[in-house]
Amino acid sequence: MPHFKFPLLLTVLALPSARAANIIESIYGIGAGSFEIPGHNGPTFQTYQAGSMAISGWTVNTVNIDWVKDSVWNASHGDYSIDMNGTNLPNGTPSSPGGLQTVIPTTAGSTYRVSFDIAGFVTAGNTSNPKTMNVIADGATNSFSLTTTDTFVAPLTLPLTVTWTTRSFDFTATGPSSIVSFVSTVSNGDGSAMLLDNVVIEAVPEPSAIFLLATGVMASATRRRRALV
Repeated sequence: MPHFKFPLLLTVLALPSARAANIIESIYGIGAGSFEIPGHNGPTFQTYQAGSMAISGWTVNTVNIDWVKDSVWNASHGDYSIDMNGTNLPNGTPSSPGGLQTVIPTTAGSTYRVSFDIAGFVTAGNTSNPKTMNVIADGATNSFSLTTTDTFVAPLTLPLTVTWTTRSFDFTATGPSSIVSFVSTVSNGDGSAMLLDNVVIEAVPEPSAIFLLATGVMASATRRRRALV
């Protein structure tokens, strides 16, 4: 009689971790998480003031930001990214740190993961380093810092090539909806701030759900083993 071995523990450990849907894109459309929709007609960038909802799924909530095409620098995902400090205000005064936010449906007590890509660069008139930003999720603040090694010397040749890196954190929702807000903490007049792209918000599976999935896989393997013996 043939003898079959089924490494059940290894099977459970190797369970595929199917990524949950990006809630931003489920609500606002594919591409909303990476600032792709609806796109803008400017050749390089557009500056949007506080209150603007020009970018699908997002509201500018602090002073202003720049919505930047990849003709200026490479995006992390798609064709657009955000410079968290916008261009100088219309009256000529230097821009203050900018910010923008999205609102997503949540379930109180459930855990959600926010991941996003950041970059930065240094050049004449853009001397701030590290680049810094706060991310506020359901009222809880998380601070992020990036010391960039991307340095460019004038005259600049566009598009610039910047280096993107991914950061993430988890938060627990307290109600039926949550605000996730990104706010620059780079000082006035320091030129480009932290760059932002590819924002993903997804539900984190409960431990009980993972256990049930593992149990199902083990039971299935056991049935197959018995059928082959």
